[in-house]
Amino acid sequence: MIAKDRGRKRLGYVLGFAVAGLAAGGTESMAQSQPRRPLLGSKPAASAPKADEKAQAPEAPVDPNNKLTLTAIPVNPTDPIAIVNDQVISRQQLADECVAREGKKVLETLINRAIVDQALKGQKKEVTAAEIDAEISNVAHRFGISREAWLRTLDKERNISPAQYARDLIYPTLALRKLSEAKVQVTDKDLRDAFESQYGDKLRCRMIMVDKLGKAQAIWEELRKNPAGFEKIAQEQSMDSGSRSLGGLLAQPITRHAYPQTLSDAAFQQLVDGDPADRDPNHKPKDGDFTGPIQMAESTWVIFRREGVIPAVEGVSLKDERIRKNTYDMIYEVKLKETMGLVFQALIKAAAIDNKLIGSIKLANEEQDPDFNTADRSTATVRPNAAGTADDKAVRTSGGDDAVPGGLRLPAPAAASKETVQQMERIQKTPLHTSNGKVVAPQPATGAGTGSN
Repeated sequence: MIAKDRGRKRLGYVLGFAVAGLAAGGTESMAQSQPRRPLLGSKPAASAPKADEKAQAPEAPVDPNNKLTLTAIPVNPTDPIAIVNDQVISRQQLADECVAREGKKVLETLINRAIVDQALKGQKKEVTAAEIDAEISNVAHRFGISREAWLRTLDKERNISPAQYARDLIYPTLALRKLSEAKVQVTDKDLRDAFESQYGDKLRCRMIMVDKLGKAQAIWEELRKNPAGFEKIAQEQSMDSGSRSLGGLLAQPITRHAYPQTLSDAAFQQLVDGDPADRDPNHKPKDGDFTGPIQMAESTWVIFRREGVIPAVEGVSLKDERIRKNTYDMIYEVKLKETMGLVFQALIKAAAIDNKLIGSIKLANEEQDPDFNTADRSTATVRPNAAGTADDKAVRTSGGDDAVPGGLRLPAPAAASKETVQQMERIQKTPLHTSNGKVVAPQPATGAGTGSN
């Protein structure tokens, strides 16, 4: 029997799935053992009385009946969980209501937790409470606050308890890291590309984004006649809300090899490097030049105009051991996050899951079954984090297609706003069209060209 509900995007739970309840206990007790500080706006505690005042003050009588009592939460299905005017609400009623409201999401979390736990045990690996404890401290340190302050912030502002944070966010990061580390390789090309991205020249530019190639070509032809109209066209016709009001000006410069790389490579080749076979200095790109339409996604096309080039940082080299190590660590973390997503996806594919709550059955490696209908399922893909760090912004509290293990958002492409990231579906390479430094109109098949003013 093949899955009835293959359209579910399981990869969106790479962040949100809960993975090991055992890890939570040590962290919860740790968080509770931290000294408590007064919250902002609370009244300060009264100062201790002086010795003479204490001697004069009469002692308050002690009430022997005034004792703290421990109330156990009902555990049996028929136990009352609440009583309203003599009407009993049982624990089973509460459980049924919780399942009806949140059962689908919680069960998905439990399934994903079991899958990762089984993979760890299969490789005879484990994530210890001490490792979770250390990682929580490391995360707090990266945000520049104390461990206690970080846990308080999560509890107060995100409604995430220390136990939940350890179990649902920290544990999956460490678990998938251990399952993925052996699969990560950093090549010399990776090092060179990361070095150029970090220390190389950067391109300041404006952008016009549209959803149809024909519209992009029409704008390109209009710009050839009136290059000065770029900003006005961007304000009136560009889809990118982040840059439209600024006449298409991007808030951050584009770096070499930035994600999506097909886009940044095309921008640098057309607006910075030029045609390597053309040695005429008059044909070299300059400020004010604009690209031909470049395909960014299946239904997204962009045109860039060069505003300036920020030169590469001088005096740095990969021969410097410190620079080389920092670059290696950066690219390793980026590739590790990508691998963690792919490892989780592979675990899901290999798992046999009978979900009786929603009535679906997923066979192990069901895509290999001859009866598997590929048209009946939607594809969830991992978008590689090609330009980011382990500290990218803040920890998120729920999964999504743009999330990676540990709750860190993938960075927005340097060439687009955050809103644009959601539009990207399939990035395709777009070859350039130049001929001896002269402009050649973009062709529908490739959608790229080099324009100038």
